[in-house]
Amino acid sequence: MAKQLYDYWFIQFDFPDENGRPYKSSSKAMVYNERLRREIPQGWSVVPISEILDKYPATKRYETKEYLSHGKYPIIDQGDSFIVGFTNEIDHLLTRHPAVLFGDHSTNVKFLDFDFARGADGTQILYSSNKAVSQHYLYLAVSALQIPNPGYSRHFKYLKELPIIIPDLKIANKFENIVKPLFDEWTKNIFCNIELTKQRNELLPLLMNGQVSVNSDLSSYSNFIIRIATKICSYPNASFGSYLRMVFL
Repeated sequence: MAKQLYDYWFIQFDFPDENGRPYKSSSKAMVYNERLRREIPQGWSVVPISEILDKYPATKRYETKEYLSHGKYPIIDQGDSFIVGFTNEIDHLLTRHPAVLFGDHSTNVKFLDFDFARGADGTQILYSSNKAVSQHYLYLAVSALQIPNPGYSRHFKYLKELPIIIPDLKIANKFENIVKPLFDEWTKNIFCNIELTKQRNELLPLLMNGQVSVNSDLSSYSNFIIRIATKICSYPNASFGSYLRMVFL
């Protein structure tokens, strides 16, 4: 929903005007932007992404051999998996969040609203220094960009030169108030799925080999539990929560 709203407000420019009507569709003032080669709302601007990026502290980048399968703090790298491992070390965390991670080689973009450690080389952390560009907006804007791909090389240098639209601050704040709860729920679901998957992995072997005894009052449900747990095993983490809702609701 956040992406759809971003497209509607900042690509189609049909955010609500002062009367609650779609801005562009209501023939409100638009001006031609040379960089984008298209019209944007009057009063808005376009700058290279490099102009709105803030600095962040250098931190240790964990090697694969240092990853734990379970731990207190997630390790994030530029690969396709959202979380690649865990660490219990507190000294090398990035604690300023939300953060946006950009994969220098992969061009993957990740939204991170929790303390985390960085994985292997190639993770660029993006923070906005512009009040009209929230971290949620930055994530959606970068995710929507067409980044040049010259092959296996570093892409951050291309990303920094790409344009980003700076909206009116009032519109930006209104957008932020709508999408922030959506991202909060999304982040919450990530950790719920991690915990449920952990419990699944611990419980299923015990149920299958009979190490766990089932209360007699619940014995009629034991086969059902095993069947559901086995079914869940075939679902990737991203679909786990959806599957549980489908089964139990």
